[in-house]
Amino acid sequence: MSRIRILFVLTQAVRGGAEEVVLALLNRLDPLEFEPALACPETLLDAMPEVRLMAVETFRASAESWVEPREVSKLAAGIRRFRPHLVNPHLFRSTLVAAPLAKWLGVPRVVETYHGREAWRRGPIKGSFLVDRIVSHWVDRVIAVSEAARDFLVRAKRIRPSKVVVVPNGRDLSLFKPGMAADGVRQELGLEPHVPVVGVVGRLEPQKGHLFVLDAFPSVLAELPEARLLIVGDGSLRRALEGRAARLGISGRVLFTGFRTDVPRLLDAMDLAVLPSLFEGMPLTAIEAAAMARPVVATRVDGTPEVVRDGITGRLVPPGDPVALGEAIRALLHDPSGARRMGEAGRARVLARFDLQAQVEATARVYREVVTGAA
Repeated sequence: MSRIRILFVLTQAVRGGAEEVVLALLNRLDPLEFEPALACPETLLDAMPEVRLMAVETFRASAESWVEPREVSKLAAGIRRFRPHLVNPHLFRSTLVAAPLAKWLGVPRVVETYHGREAWRRGPIKGSFLVDRIVSHWVDRVIAVSEAARDFLVRAKRIRPSKVVVVPNGRDLSLFKPGMAADGVRQELGLEPHVPVVGVVGRLEPQKGHLFVLDAFPSVLAELPEARLLIVGDGSLRRALEGRAARLGISGRVLFTGFRTDVPRLLDAMDLAVLPSLFEGMPLTAIEAAAMARPVVATRVDGTPEVVRDGITGRLVPPGDPVALGEAIRALLHDPSGARRMGEAGRARVLARFDLQAQVEATARVYREVVTGAA
């Protein structure tokens, strides 16, 4: 058989965890065995300049709804041109269109990658997952990025268990070297070496829970007035979050960096990382922070406890609870030696469990088995 042609489909306009997973696969799948291509919105392509440096065909389409016939037509044209053996949509809005469309156009196999619960699932119809079960008839295999994601697919969406396989997210851990840039980054950002720095890395969207960190931070400043909050990322909530910081009277203690491509360097400048998400499939940020030997304060949601072990590599708190969040942050900042031990334990854990090459090889195995009918 010739190389396996895979068309990845993304529909979000903002670069986030799912997009990072696809980028890694585009870059690392064996080119002797696989020929990948990407269909996604033009704005997302602009946010992922790495794609332009790869020998990858791209199609500009944002088909996340059947009521957008022009975008559906663009995706259909890309499928006809590329003639993939397999289409791999990431996130359900992509799957909703790409899975049935691919099968109708004669694509032999569809693999959906499920990254976790969706914020837009509200109301009796969207929340019932009836559409998901219908669309699943056009999906041959579902990759769940965590055990929690698999459990949700089987228990809540009632997807057949034999159709779901877990492939945990991973990162290129060779990029994360503790001590690589802390002093330089702090100098660049105007932060003194002795100042306690709490950092949040992620898209500025409701799912990520930045609002709760802002609400928690006055309690941190009450005990540690020199502390700073570093918010790394961009998104639709930036102006609202900046306004919230102003109303709380903490603007001078909060630094919004916008989107950055040097996340490992920024993590190295933090004393601890916070992941206040309302839901997560398998949080890349938690993996990255632990790889930099930083303790992580995170919400106890979905796949996050598979990365952050409460009391061992960080602290877990309930979602949407700024009081608990503030207490956990203050406890770690008041105990630097304990925080260092947690960071070191976290690094050891992710080095053993969340390497990117292991994720790529496991994903390639799924593609191979589905296309050849080996499983």
